[in-house]
Amino acid sequence: MRKGGCCVSSKLTALLVVLLTVCVGLTYINGRIRRAALERETERLLEECRGWELRLDELQKEIETANTDDYVERAAREKLGLVRPGETLYMIAQPDSSGFAPVERRPGKPIEIGD
Repeated sequence: MRKGGCCVSSKLTALLVVLLTVCVGLTYINGRIRRAALERETERLLEECRGWELRLDELQKEIETANTDDYVERAAREKLGLVRPGETLYMIAQPDSSGFAPVERRPGKPIEIGD
């Protein structure tokens, strides 16, 4: 009987070794798959970060430009219709589809900026 018990024990040991090997292999493969996914995600995030850095550079340049006197004056003239003292603002009306240019009359005199 002892001989049969030994055979069962060695078969059980072999089965346990095989199962352990399969478990370790699956864990290793799962880890490799997870690592590859994390590396792809890292690369995607780095690329997104580079895009945001470029956008930040663009915005910083835009801020630097907007802080210049020339930009402020141009914006005041174009967006607000302001003029320097002694200047006269002339607006050219664009004709519509009928060929007539609409005229908008504003009361008062033009607003002046600067010294």
